[in-house]
Amino acid sequence: MPRRSGWRAWGTVRANFEHALADPADPAVTAAEIVSEHRRGADYVRVTVALAVTAADVTDALAIAWDTFTAAVGDNLIGWEVTGAAAEVRPEPPLQRAGASSDWVQGRRAGLERARH
Repeated sequence: MPRRSGWRAWGTVRANFEHALADPADPAVTAAEIVSEHRRGADYVRVTVALAVTAADVTDALAIAWDTFTAAVGDNLIGWEVTGAAAEVRPEPPLQRAGASSDWVQGRRAGLERARH
């Protein structure tokens, strides 16, 4: 998410933002952190935030993540370039079948690979 007003201004609000992310109001947020900050010119910082959310579907996950972000921002949403926001959603890998050993899973995958060729 692009942050307006530059590196120095970001430095003054960063600690409060990071603290608010670390203590999200929604229990569906299992992790939230700033993962990168890149200065782009005198008046622009790109801040990347990663959130892990437990939700029934992608729509719910995005809504919960956005609510968590805006809650962390507080009254300072105007300092962010909301139109420049981007999201990447990666679903959790599927669970293994109950009682399935990893050897069985690996053997099954190998069999599927051979069947494709």
